[in-house]
Amino acid sequence: MSPADLVKLRELTLLLDLAYIHKFERDADADAPAKSAEGTVRLEFGNHFWRRENAPVNSPEVTIEDVVVYSSVFSANRISHFDSLDDAIAVVRGWYTDAKAKNESRS
Repeated sequence: MSPADLVKLRELTLLLDLAYIHKFERDADADAPAKSAEGTVRLEFGNHFWRRENAPVNSPEVTIEDVVVYSSVFSANRISHFDSLDDAIAVVRGWYTDAKAKNESRS
């Protein structure tokens, strides 16, 4: 995992947190249906066999196999899997944009 990945992870968690803030601000009882794992971000680095096949050559960094975001509030799937932090950021940015727009339209 590179320093750039850490910056992306921070962006992802910030966008996700902001999406929830807008959602809960707009809807007084929005947190009622939320699950205990709501807003979880998990990075998976693969099993032994995946790492053996996908390890960066001559690099001490580990490679992210999967980015997992849990959201029963924003996703019908609840658990969303992404191939990269960039893919996750793009989707979560959409959740944030929609939540913000809905919140502002109520004002």
